[in-house]
Amino acid sequence: MAWFNQLPIGTIESFEQLSLRFLHHFAINKRYPKTASYLFTVIQREHESLRDYVQRFSEAVLEVPHVNPELLASIMQQNLRRGRFRESIAGKPPATLDELLVRAEKYIWIEETSDYTPLKAPRAEILAVAERQGIVRRPLRMREDPKRMRSSKYCQFYKDHGRSTEDCFHLKDDIEQLIQQGYLEEYIKSDNPPREGSLRPPREGGERGTRRNNQDNLPTAGVIGIISGGSARRR
Repeated sequence: MAWFNQLPIGTIESFEQLSLRFLHHFAINKRYPKTASYLFTVIQREHESLRDYVQRFSEAVLEVPHVNPELLASIMQQNLRRGRFRESIAGKPPATLDELLVRAEKYIWIEETSDYTPLKAPRAEILAVAERQGIVRRPLRMREDPKRMRSSKYCQFYKDHGRSTEDCFHLKDDIEQLIQQGYLEEYIKSDNPPREGSLRPPREGGERGTRRNNQDNLPTAGVIGIISGGSARRR
């Protein structure tokens, strides 16, 4: 071996000394398992899509053995770039990484279909009608923030200050989901007249009234499934 041949003549006096020199030389090449602290460095980049970041973080998780699922969820939430997904989970943080990934799927869907359907009525009006029909439910209130309370803007969806109802992107997302499901057709801006009674009543079983307890209010896209079987892009 090249390393052995390069040893100066007369520097090795025993097998024990040779063993120590060998270990010291090759210890630098040993790959040590990464710890949970490494995951804190896997931060979502400025222009990185949520799908790409979920993929990258999940691959990093595979390099770190024996990390508590609750800690994984907390680390990933902390590493997310500020935006609608991070804000949506702030009020009710996911308990595990699997739960966080499921909730991320819905925002990946929104991110990849970001064009909103043109509407012919204010979103506050559409919200009021949708609530009467039982096809929308308000999200959890966000944590109190004195800066928001001083704002003159008020969101009827969150019942909170800080932004107007019209500018609330969570309400925009929720209305868009309803439209994609076939509701609210009479509020779509179009050259064609809406069909009679296009705002349908709640479906049997209270589909919209009994949403999953995650407050995301968004449709589920293709399963990410990175931890348990690889990414599956929505086709």
